[in-house]
Amino acid sequence: MKDYPSRRGDKGWERFNYTLPGDCLAFMYYRQSREHQNPSDKRSSALEQALRVAETEEARQAVLEEIKGEKQGEKAEEEEIVTRVPVVRLRIGEVAEASSVVVLPVCKAEEREILEAPFECRSKGEFGVVMAEKGWGRWVVLPGWEPVVGLGDGGVVVSFADARVLPWKANRWYKEEPILVVADRSKREVGADDAFYLVNLEGQGFKVERGLALKEGGVTLTLGNVVLVVRPPKEEYDDQLSDDDWE
Repeated sequence: MKDYPSRRGDKGWERFNYTLPGDCLAFMYYRQSREHQNPSDKRSSALEQALRVAETEEARQAVLEEIKGEKQGEKAEEEEIVTRVPVVRLRIGEVAEASSVVVLPVCKAEEREILEAPFECRSKGEFGVVMAEKGWGRWVVLPGWEPVVGLGDGGVVVSFADARVLPWKANRWYKEEPILVVADRSKREVGADDAFYLVNLEGQGFKVERGLALKEGGVTLTLGNVVLVVRPPKEEYDDQLSDDDWE
């Protein structure tokens, strides 16, 4: 319950009653479900737990709507594989509270840096000491979110001064704050039309672009497949980016 007010701005927050322990717990599971791929067993399990403990009808309805969307996602997956990139705002203190973390090299938006950053990083020994194949000056520690935990060799984080490199439909907060783009350099070839890739295009510079647009432009090789976009912590939270905001 202590954590609930700090989640203001998260999708669905207003539909759970923070004065009721059951709704607070349900919202925790509801939020966790959105950190997993849709569909997935972990997402389904989190939503089932949320529905089980929710106390108010409004909270139960919010969870049921999410479950309905999940089933629609399963149907869509059968028809066509759709890739979406999670956009997550890092919460103040979230790294310290995380049960697992991931350490990744950070680069400027320069092709030379991205190619030279350590490709292999391993956690070794009883203390989980992170060892890289080469020395590197900048690193970031992120919570063990599913997209980054699933990264093998080739994970890298590219820092941008603002979000104008992302393919938005509308001008929202993209000029106001820096972002981190997490990419998988082991997957450089353009694949799914709805996947997103980090590219350095002549005349356009560095940007994140959808696979379909790259195919139409004749681009087949990129700097990496984008798996996550991270926004910086702040005291007051705005809404997370919705899927409809992507071009």
